[in-house]
Amino acid sequence: MVLKHFTRNLVALRFTVLGRSYSSGDQSIQTVKMDYAVYKLPHSQLKQPPILLMHGLSASRTNWRRVSRKIAKRGSRPVIAVDARNHGKSAHSPQHTPKHLAADAAAFIKSHKLNRIVALGHSMGGRALMTLALTQPEMVERAIFVDITPGRLPDEILNMSNIFKTMIEVVETIPKKFTLSEGRKFIVPSFIKLVKNDLDLILVIHNLRKTESGDFDWRSNPQAILNGWQETMIDYEKTLSGLGPYQGETLLIAALKTKFVTSDNVKIMNRYFPNLRVEYLDSEHKVHMEQPEKFVNLVVDFTKS
Repeated sequence: MVLKHFTRNLVALRFTVLGRSYSSGDQSIQTVKMDYAVYKLPHSQLKQPPILLMHGLSASRTNWRRVSRKIAKRGSRPVIAVDARNHGKSAHSPQHTPKHLAADAAAFIKSHKLNRIVALGHSMGGRALMTLALTQPEMVERAIFVDITPGRLPDEILNMSNIFKTMIEVVETIPKKFTLSEGRKFIVPSFIKLVKNDLDLILVIHNLRKTESGDFDWRSNPQAILNGWQETMIDYEKTLSGLGPYQGETLLIAALKTKFVTSDNVKIMNRYFPNLRVEYLDSEHKVHMEQPEKFVNLVVDFTKS
């Protein structure tokens, strides 16, 4: 595995992948720079495929830092946590669909000569890595998807497009003289009624940043997310039309307190991932934050050999 500058202790090292053209089917996709961190310990087995972790919508790899460290500490594989395009410290692009995110992951795997990976994706990242597993199965040794299927999403999630529309509108109204802290306080009232969950509200507010020029903008790219909303959130299963099932071992970690993983959605999931095991945790959508110990145990157990 060609990932340079490991140290003997558990580390998080940040790199980027230069944008390149990646062929996906009959289309050529321009991949983007993807920021990432590597977590490993001396006992990590570098000959085993590493775990490639991709976060959910509006999040970033930093939201997974603690869990990534625990997986690397307790398990046998290195963990590579990436910032998806249009998120975190990765490059922005007007294209944002699972197909584009999967192409970024495939280019990353090839660039670092990883051969194969264990796919670990939450929500949006889960659908991106589903697409990778279904279109490039030779790259994915096994897969873990967190509270996401190819099936219909809950209505309240589909209505989240209003949040990204508001992000585009409100950023232009923040006085340039404000500090970042003042700017974040300024925008809170615009999102209070749109974002019901306190943790989700914090994620949105902390996406705001202030550039060197003094302007405010977003770490995530709300316009790009809206550009890809139909394919990513509403018609995702249609994008899988004609693809054969992924035959590798697959773990679905589902949250009991959400409607992302319904019985109907599990049936849909089984069509694409027939070697499926489903585990439920007593949690809301961000399972890794609410049930970190049980989550880490499931991932470590699933990736032992």
